[in-house]
Amino acid sequence: MCIYRVFIAAMAFLPALAGESWAKKGSPAGIKCAVETTTLVSVTIGNINKAPTMTNTLSFSCSIRNAIAANQQMVYCWHIHDSSSGNTPFTYRYATLGTGRNQSKIGFNIYSNGTRVGDRKNAYNITGYSTKVNDLLYRVDDPMTVRFEGNEGVSLPEGKYIYNNPRTHVVMHTIEPGDALDYPNACGAKEDNGGGDIVDRGQIMGNTIVDINVRTYCDVKVGSDMVFPRQFDLKNPVNTQAQVVVNCSAGTDYQVTLDNGQNYSDNMRHMKRSGGEELVSYNVTPESWSDLGTSFDQPFTVAGEVPAQATPPIGTYRDTVVVTVNIIQ
Repeated sequence: MCIYRVFIAAMAFLPALAGESWAKKGSPAGIKCAVETTTLVSVTIGNINKAPTMTNTLSFSCSIRNAIAANQQMVYCWHIHDSSSGNTPFTYRYATLGTGRNQSKIGFNIYSNGTRVGDRKNAYNITGYSTKVNDLLYRVDDPMTVRFEGNEGVSLPEGKYIYNNPRTHVVMHTIEPGDALDYPNACGAKEDNGGGDIVDRGQIMGNTIVDINVRTYCDVKVGSDMVFPRQFDLKNPVNTQAQVVVNCSAGTDYQVTLDNGQNYSDNMRHMKRSGGEELVSYNVTPESWSDLGTSFDQPFTVAGEVPAQATPPIGTYRDTVVVTVNIIQ
């Protein structure tokens, strides 16, 4: 029996800002930006072929010294370079474990609005309009999606898989009416500022880091005990419920089973009186079930019933049932 545990802790932007830089029809003087999102996704995964799609929001804000013209708009361009050469399209980004012939890979891609981020080495991947907070402050909240891809039929060894791309940058600048919001009209990295100098357009530079830890993982706990209400007699059935909480790596098929308790006899579970030998029979439903892990606490309700039976002596009756989680290979 094997359980996979995978942790993906993901896109850390480490800003190294070019403050005070500007360009003709580019960033206004004095622009300063700060990235707020340091982790894009974080998830525990057991089966890479059943890994969920993960979403988060890339967020950053930029302040400027002076308000831009009323007819201008502040836009952004976000680029995570890929590792392909020239303009050759890449298929997947890879987090890797080991080196050389012993290297293992986990493929993934990043999407914005359904479009894959990064198909050419020198093209900006995502463009959009920033939100104006006030005349001197703009911000961006861009939903991103990360999908594991290209891992079909792959058995992954345990360990830490790392993707570290140092060539990531975000550009915030203004465009005039009629300018296209695409590369290169809006997202040219550099241009002449009129004095013969080539300057950046207020870039935030940094790394894109993806760490994926593969290891075994699964646990179970009781969310609430099965406690029947007090009774004066057992002439009628008594019902209650309990909650079992399962936390397995996302993509892990598992089965939960309940054992027969400590006082099983005559095909029935029984609660035993504290300090005595008298029994009260009871049933639980379901006794087992299967599901697929999501990496979050998954609650399941177990119904309990004390059927009508002869009323036993006064006292407190208890039983202990063991809950087991088995990984389905």
